[in-house]
Amino acid sequence: MTTQIASVSEVGRVTYLDPTGFVHQVERQLTPRLDSVAGKVAGLLDNGNDTSSYFFNSLAETLERDYGVAKVVLRTKFTSTRPAESDLIDRMGEEADFLIAGVAL
Repeated sequence: MTTQIASVSEVGRVTYLDPTGFVHQVERQLTPRLDSVAGKVAGLLDNGNDTSSYFFNSLAETLERDYGVAKVVLRTKFTSTRPAESDLIDRMGEEADFLIAGVAL
């Protein structure tokens, strides 16, 4: 199992740490940063914890009110103990200009 520990956008490299001590480096093309989120559609992925909806609803309001986001698409994973299904991520990627996934307790 690997865990992402660092992302360096300048060189397009993602480094993973393996608990056995082996370091994986993968060259990837990272998506360019947006100049602004104003007028964009935000995709928020709630991890499914009981109280996380309060955080993500507040984040949605803040993005629209303070940063000019045109629309927020909020989806919730079935459970916080498993990764999101690939089709959910794909659908969100088609609907939104940028995505935010997180854990809120």
